[in-house]
Amino acid sequence: MAELIITRKQKDYLKMPYQVIINGRLVGIMRTPQARLRMPAGCYMVTIRTGGFVPVGKKGKTIDMTLSSTEAIQITDYAYNCLDFKDSGRWWDVVFTIDLVVWIVSLFLTIPHPWNIVYHVLSDGFFVAWLIRLFFVRKRYYAMKSYTADTPPEEVKQRKSRLERYMEEHRDEIMARQQQLSERQQERTLNRQRRRYKRQAD
Repeated sequence: MAELIITRKQKDYLKMPYQVIINGRLVGIMRTPQARLRMPAGCYMVTIRTGGFVPVGKKGKTIDMTLSSTEAIQITDYAYNCLDFKDSGRWWDVVFTIDLVVWIVSLFLTIPHPWNIVYHVLSDGFFVAWLIRLFFVRKRYYAMKSYTADTPPEEVKQRKSRLERYMEEHRDEIMARQQQLSERQQERTLNRQRRRYKRQAD
């Protein structure tokens, strides 16, 4: 059996799950920056997809709201088979994020005239252009690169949250506090039982 290593080459701030589809069949959901699949050698059509289908009406109709890309891959037994993917329009996403932040700020602040008109024209125009581009590139949204390597690619680990990092750094202190709380709880339970037995004896 050969191994296919799929790697997300950009940081995911929203941690989106990615559907891995091979030859039209969903084989799994990728929730980490890197996934490894064991499969027979051969030629495959691999699709990376995110998003979903929005139901419309009562007749089971849906609107395709997915973003995806497909790559033909030759899997061999004698090398490490790698597939890297990232957003093809990264700058569009950056500008859209900035525009979204400015829009949220504008809800609380008043932009003086005539800059408010300039802002709305630019913001609305960019948003329409972003939607049009997204519609046309939604089937080739990700830039994908497949290759084989003699050495295994660098392992990409899931970025830990602040809470996880804090718990790792203060593990001994947290365990000591938990031990203290457990001992206090046991002592309180014993004291209640002693008082109860004493009342019964009296």
